[in-house]
Amino acid sequence: MTLLVVLVLSAVAVGVSPFAVRVLDRKAGWPLAALFIAAAWVMGRHVPDVVSHSPLSYKITWLKDAIAPGMDIDFALRGDALSVFFALLALVIGAAVFIYSAAYLHNNDGNTSFYLIMSAFMLSVLLLVLSDDVVVLFIAWELVSIGSFLLIARAGSGGEAGSMRTLILTFTGGLTLLAAVAIMATQAGTTNLTDIIASNFWTEKPGLTTAIAMLIAVSAFTKSAQFPFHFWLPEAMAAATPVSAFLHAAAVVKAGIYLLLRFSPVFHNNAAWNVVLITVGMFTAVMAALFAVQKTDLKRLTAYSTVSHLGWIVATIGVGTPFALAAALVHTFAHALFKSSLFMLIGVVDHQAGSRDVRRLGSLYRQMPFTFISVVVGALSMAAVPPLLGFISKEGMLEAFTEAPLPTAAVWLLLTAAATGALLTITYSTRLVFGAFVDGPRDMSQVKEAPVVLWLPAALPGLMSVPLAFMVGVLDAPVGAAVDTHVHLGLWHGVSTPLLISLGVLAAGAVVVWKRQAVFALADARHFLPFNGNKALQGLLLGMARWGRFVARMADSYSPTPHLTYPILMIVLLAAGTTMFPGVDGVSMQPRVDGIDRPMDLLPLAIVVVSVVTLITTHSRLTAAVMLGTTGVGVTLQILMLGAPDVALTQFLVELLVVVIIMFVLRQQPELFHRTSRPRSARAGIMAIAAGVATFLGVWALLGRHERPEIAMWYLREAPGISGGANVVNTILVEFRALDTMGELSVLGMAGVVIAAVVGSIPRHPFLKGTHPTPFALPEVNSIPMRMLCRALVPVLGVLAFVIFMRGHNDPGGGFIAALVACAAVVARYLSKGSDGPIVKQNTPFYLTGFGMLTALFAGVLGLTHGSFLYPIHGHILHQHVTTSMIFDLGVFLAVLGMLTLAINALGGPRRPGADRDLLPFTRGSNHPLPQTPQVDASDTSEAGVSS
Repeated sequence: MTLLVVLVLSAVAVGVSPFAVRVLDRKAGWPLAALFIAAAWVMGRHVPDVVSHSPLSYKITWLKDAIAPGMDIDFALRGDALSVFFALLALVIGAAVFIYSAAYLHNNDGNTSFYLIMSAFMLSVLLLVLSDDVVVLFIAWELVSIGSFLLIARAGSGGEAGSMRTLILTFTGGLTLLAAVAIMATQAGTTNLTDIIASNFWTEKPGLTTAIAMLIAVSAFTKSAQFPFHFWLPEAMAAATPVSAFLHAAAVVKAGIYLLLRFSPVFHNNAAWNVVLITVGMFTAVMAALFAVQKTDLKRLTAYSTVSHLGWIVATIGVGTPFALAAALVHTFAHALFKSSLFMLIGVVDHQAGSRDVRRLGSLYRQMPFTFISVVVGALSMAAVPPLLGFISKEGMLEAFTEAPLPTAAVWLLLTAAATGALLTITYSTRLVFGAFVDGPRDMSQVKEAPVVLWLPAALPGLMSVPLAFMVGVLDAPVGAAVDTHVHLGLWHGVSTPLLISLGVLAAGAVVVWKRQAVFALADARHFLPFNGNKALQGLLLGMARWGRFVARMADSYSPTPHLTYPILMIVLLAAGTTMFPGVDGVSMQPRVDGIDRPMDLLPLAIVVVSVVTLITTHSRLTAAVMLGTTGVGVTLQILMLGAPDVALTQFLVELLVVVIIMFVLRQQPELFHRTSRPRSARAGIMAIAAGVATFLGVWALLGRHERPEIAMWYLREAPGISGGANVVNTILVEFRALDTMGELSVLGMAGVVIAAVVGSIPRHPFLKGTHPTPFALPEVNSIPMRMLCRALVPVLGVLAFVIFMRGHNDPGGGFIAALVACAAVVARYLSKGSDGPIVKQNTPFYLTGFGMLTALFAGVLGLTHGSFLYPIHGHILHQHVTTSMIFDLGVFLAVLGMLTLAINALGGPRRPGADRDLLPFTRGSNHPLPQTPQVDASDTSEAGVSS
């Protein structure tokens, strides 16, 4: 339960953050940091057990697969040494950032969104590194991407471009991770991460293993800002300094590193993995270091240095040996300390001096001595100067490079590149320190040292690099356990190749410090590439936009013809291909044609044929709408005659409601269709006949020549016994495939929102002449019979909806059909009104839809108490069989009702201009006499009232 407690504490931080900000404003960082420290303490107590290879674990079945139990999806957590390492890193650095934020932020400056998103981001990172199920891991991965996007985007217009680039690139990595997760889970027969890594298919299918390795590598590259995805991280510097310190030192970029380390046991000896990680990592390290030297903005300089150090770590992981993985882990730890500290200290400089541009700063070391010393320590650790932790970690990576699985010449090339990168690291570290505190031209005499509550939390992580370097042995056991090897860390390991390289780099670095102005001037005048990553991504997006506009031309018209032509052509081609190649999708060569064995089958066919013929020959839009409805009635009759009352009732009610919605739209259009030319009519007729023939062939080939599918027969045989309900259709929707239904609820809700958005975007204007039929006079009076009918009809439909809802588990009915019946009552009530107006309050449909989805989700959470999300719990109340799937059905009912009321409000609710003139002084219960019937000019309906 320890891991669950850690996540619960983080979730509590998310929940209380708005209230903490309301009470404490920016100082809300203190109680939130206390929660993270408590979570770190809860987990830290078990570090000895974890190091001794007794991992923490927690598991509860989330989604149960009744057919393939091995593919159950569990909410599984596992705290081995690697997971605990990254979780503690995020918690401790995050706590320091939150404490720093309490002093850095301003009051009344959007702190609610800051702390809320930061806390949620922390929760996402913890879920990512602790997850032991690849589905949970993927969800957490995407949540991390969304969290980073939101934190960058909240910077306003300055962060808009960077946040979008971050979202695009990290979501690209999410797609490659999804592909890898899907392949791994299907090959291993489980979604459990530990079991997948231990599976045999990795060695049995080396080609597939290499493909998955490349997918994992690309996913990690997007998160850890490796070439060619490197440019999003510096652009994300528009975010607030605490955001940069957390996201880019201990959180989002470390997510990619964690993914590489987690799968290293599988890919460590894969040649493609080794070469790609080493090459991309070291190229990124040198390239980003070179760019960092050119930057005059301290935050952007530090951002490019982050990209460079991440490249070092990725290249080290690519070596693949246990020692190399240990070295990568140590540098991950060292980098999190000095980089988070430097980001926050740069924020201190900006906070006190009002700038972070080295060209606008001056001699600050006198005015801000504590900040200066802290920056020096962090920069020295970043530059790998002894005796600091950064020196130890860099030495370990250089030693790992000597063992790279490459030819000898390639190893020496790698070491040369590493030496170059190390020298460039000293160079940009020099620019950071001297540019911020020594060489600047500005008079800084008015600047004062920051308050202790501001600079001390920023300085502490970096200052820890000093004592840890002398007691680095405390990391031996945790690091060794994380990479499953024995590690001995220390400041001195004798004279070796890495030490000689370091001495040479330090000597050259001393020259750089001495001649720094000339070096910086030389670097500033160079353009190393003809374009940068931002321009490349912008060009890609522009090209995709052009392609999208080109493709959209096929349907860029208000005419339905372009929208139908291409789908119909695809249907024709697919049907032709299916019938010509009988091996496709189970098509049998043995036809099973029973013929029409019941003459009554001709009745629905006749209704459909007559309706369709009338539909395509009429010029009246109203007649066409009616014929569309009668076509549905014919189909409904056929379904009913085939013994499917559930589907028949659903079809009938949908047809009824759709016709009403169509009438809302037809009111905005002329009474008659536009005349079409004969050639166009001929082309449309040919296309329609081809579509009909193709559909017939498709149905005949795919459904008419074989028995019912095995899965259908399984449902018919097994579903009643498993669910306790005889209505197989309903139990499939709310029990066996409830997750699919929940997805459809989301689509339904979005459809309602889209209707409101589209209709709301149409400018309000009076109806034009000729667009509406002449209305009946006195609409209020003419609606009286309908109102009288509704007094009896609506209660009956309400009772009927309740009965259909309650009987759905065993007899035809259920939440969806009950909702359609209730919607019919709502429509009848609307039609009884004498004038346009909303059927419910403006926000009621949104409440209905949202509460319906939450109700369905609540039913799913209840299922977790019995082993699986959405698992139906059965029982009896007053000798009546009940199940939690009825709660899910209630959610369906509310969501459907919300969507229909939203459509009515949007399409028929807003009162059009001039409608007030239709209202009469006659109201219910008044003593006013009926007015004289006005004379209406049939040629001008722009001012006339239109009865609904």
